[in-house]
Amino acid sequence: MRALTAAILLGASLFTAGCASNSGKALPEEIAAAEVSVPAPASVSVITMVNTNTNFGEHSALLINGSQQIIYDPAGSFRHSQLPRRDDVVYGITPRYAQYYFSYHARFGYYVKVQTLEISREEADAMIAAAQAKGHVPKLFCATAISDVLNDFPQFADIPVTFFPGAIMKRVAQNEAVDTLIIREDDIGQNYRTD
Repeated sequence: MRALTAAILLGASLFTAGCASNSGKALPEEIAAAEVSVPAPASVSVITMVNTNTNFGEHSALLINGSQQIIYDPAGSFRHSQLPRRDDVVYGITPRYAQYYFSYHARFGYYVKVQTLEISREEADAMIAAAQAKGHVPKLFCATAISDVLNDFPQFADIPVTFFPGAIMKRVAQNEAVDTLIIREDDIGQNYRTD
């Protein structure tokens, strides 16, 4: 059993190299000051950073729009001087900062797949609370944290807890209501969109 566990962790480390451990320590007052409400339908976006050579997902995150909009970036490396981060939750996410996050990850060799589903405001706020409750997620555990948060909700109940971001991405793609956006950045650093 130990050998199997070690093999799974080793395999996960090879495929989830995009997850880097770094926790934030924003103070409650900084978080409150940065809180942003986005006038759009409540939603959750599953964000997957995909290797263009292998088409394998290497990092997962969530963009959640409820009574505020946040990015849940477990074991992620994203930082911005204007955005407070507490553990793995990034606050103050306006549409502009969401695009900045996508661009931060889209680069030569990687594209970003954003899969958005409308959910109720109550579900969105419950997801935000679940992400906040997870605390700091260790390196290589981004997909397990994302799948754990999602599978508490009926429309994601059959997402297995997994080490593989691509497994989550493929399962979400099966939902007929999903709106998918792919963001690619060429070597000059210009983003373009493919639907």
